[in-house]
Amino acid sequence: MAAIDIGTNTILLLVSEIDGKNIKPLLEKERIARLGEGLHPHKILLKEAMERAFEVLKEYLFDCESLRVQKVFAVGTSALREANNANEFLKEVKENLNLSIEIISGEEEAYLSYLAVSKDLNEGSKKILVVDVGGGSTELILGVGGEILDWVSLPMGSVRFTEEFLHSDPVHPEELKEMEKRIDHSLKDVSSFQIPEIVVAVGGTATTLVQVEMGLSEFSTQKIHHFKLTREAIERQISLYRSKTQKERKTIQGLAPLRADVILAGASILYKIMEKMNSNEVMVSCHGIRYGLLYKNLSL
Repeated sequence: MAAIDIGTNTILLLVSEIDGKNIKPLLEKERIARLGEGLHPHKILLKEAMERAFEVLKEYLFDCESLRVQKVFAVGTSALREANNANEFLKEVKENLNLSIEIISGEEEAYLSYLAVSKDLNEGSKKILVVDVGGGSTELILGVGGEILDWVSLPMGSVRFTEEFLHSDPVHPEELKEMEKRIDHSLKDVSSFQIPEIVVAVGGTATTLVQVEMGLSEFSTQKIHHFKLTREAIERQISLYRSKTQKERKTIQGLAPLRADVILAGASILYKIMEKMNSNEVMVSCHGIRYGLLYKNLSL
């Protein structure tokens, strides 16, 4: 079975064997297609962005065919939710690749992220907050065991806020201050959340911060999954990114060059959430929406 998560910045693939109630990953891939590039404020997907995403999906379906995948589940999130021409992209993918993409709501996105983490951690009685900082939106989900207590999907993300606020290179302090003000304002919506016992971050922003913290030259699920990042470590990285040009950031060990422009916004969002939740550390999980998608559709 395979699951594809089509986000604003990245497209992720998970191919798994299903053994009873367990998911056994055979192949995992991440490609930065930046489908949501230039989406705001006109709510239109750019032709070149759709072409990049199409090529990634073509590659993924070739992988699925090679591995004899029986069923592919594909979902689209923030960028496809908001784009007025999303159907144009969906139609092209269906007609040319025979792949159906379901555009999911912020609520469904939150549910799938939480499902993936709760199944992985199996911490029955502890309050877990799952944070998914995406390219176009950020989901926060508070739950205990399999039950969601509170959730919110906020229109803030690494691509969205980079395009909206961070125009100087290196970033001007005033731009950063304006972005931080917007993050604080957005987080008023989580004032009702109870303080969690465990905070778990999923998504590319979080895994990239771990890669930089560990100085990893390439992505390693074994090293990144369940790594604990402190708030101080994220603060240090924010200081590093704000002091460098995009060209200089591309030389940082562990930072994928295609994330160099958006990592400051993503890191700032995660940092502000930790601050709001009075959390000094966050556990990073490599199990995001695509895992939740398999758990849900296969009733695992």
